[in-house]
Amino acid sequence: MRNKVLCVSILMLCVFTAFASVHAAPPQREKQNVYGITPWTGKEYGGTFAPKGVDKMCLLAGTNNVINTLETEVYFWPITNEYMANWFESKAVIDGRLQILQDGKEVQLLDRQPYAHMYPEGFYGGIAQLLVGEEAEEKYQEYQDAIDNYWKAIVEYREDYTAYEQRMGEILQEVTETGKTYSEDELPTPPEQPEPPVWYVTGVTEAFIVNLPVGEYTVRTIDAEGNIVEGTEKKLKVFEKRRSGVGYQIIPESKWTRPVQSDDASQIMYLEGKRTMYLKAFHEAEYNQHDYLRMTSLEKPLAGKGAESAYMWVHEEEVPDAKVQVLQAGEVIEEAETKPYYVKQTSGYALGYEIVDFDPDADEFAGRRPSFEAIKLELEPGSYQIRVVDASGQVLHSSVREIRSINTVPMWQLVLLSLIPLVVGIIVVIRRRRGRMQASKLVTA
Repeated sequence: MRNKVLCVSILMLCVFTAFASVHAAPPQREKQNVYGITPWTGKEYGGTFAPKGVDKMCLLAGTNNVINTLETEVYFWPITNEYMANWFESKAVIDGRLQILQDGKEVQLLDRQPYAHMYPEGFYGGIAQLLVGEEAEEKYQEYQDAIDNYWKAIVEYREDYTAYEQRMGEILQEVTETGKTYSEDELPTPPEQPEPPVWYVTGVTEAFIVNLPVGEYTVRTIDAEGNIVEGTEKKLKVFEKRRSGVGYQIIPESKWTRPVQSDDASQIMYLEGKRTMYLKAFHEAEYNQHDYLRMTSLEKPLAGKGAESAYMWVHEEEVPDAKVQVLQAGEVIEEAETKPYYVKQTSGYALGYEIVDFDPDADEFAGRRPSFEAIKLELEPGSYQIRVVDASGQVLHSSVREIRSINTVPMWQLVLLSLIPLVVGIIVVIRRRRGRMQASKLVTA
């Protein structure tokens, strides 16, 4: 009875909570002058903004960062504890120039420049490149021309394919009526379908391109008369990486969707028994954690709080043409290079998969792309070192890692080990009972 009452109470609480959340007052929106920021994070272009409640921004030194002064509606979203901007319904560019000061002196006065982002490997699979000025406009026009040429080629392809089908129909009818045979060389060749451009360029827009050395600055937007636009004066910290190295992304064969990272050369990787794993090597940089998180998530008031003295590694670009050497007792016993692999689901009712080499010429992989590319290592139990060598054979700094693969104890041995206390206990009990029985017989005699 008590359990039923408890279940009913929980159900009523859930219903009340859902009802309250549906009818809760919407968050209060406020028109604000903000900075929309697209910072270079060391590996990609991020996106954040500086609302009225944020008085300090952070950017990486020596890189192009995009900043724009905008008016929008801002509200605080308590569920995720962050400020949100209503970009879709309210977004207006504030005219003016960006003034950058250091120690009270103007060091830069920036006008807006046209810019665009180019994705050489496609919008969903690559890293963006920032194009500025005439280059942005030229590349965008080049991309538009490539798209136009692709659709023209599609029209021609459809016309050619229609003609091809019509000719094949005529040949088939002729063969049916007359019995005439055609050799393979006499048959028409089907037209090839054109491929769309893989690369992508966003539309050209205008913003301030900020590139500064390390230091503390003040930024503000000034209008045509030189007056400071309200709410646009903020502090700016420009920081740099503390050190560089080589990091690994480790893809276990048994959990390929859950890779782990090894960022520091002092880390030791432990394996259980014989293991197969796949490695990716990255150039990496170590940044102050507070500054980095404030740069990438400025809209979150708690981002980076309490981490002013902490540092974090960030994987940047993948090491090109990398090879991994495996050493044991100081000697190279194996050298592996990057190869493509495909994750194939196992057939039947059992849920599982296997990772196989990807062969683009094999029929089973026709029209498919590799699931990932990595360096495959199969290690027996033992102690090893791994390191990365570049295309010239040079060992990359900070790429050495210790690997210790430990033999596992079979399950039956563990079960047997757990039974030892039980057996000892039984023996003790039996001996005590025998002693009592012998003592009682002596007393009776």
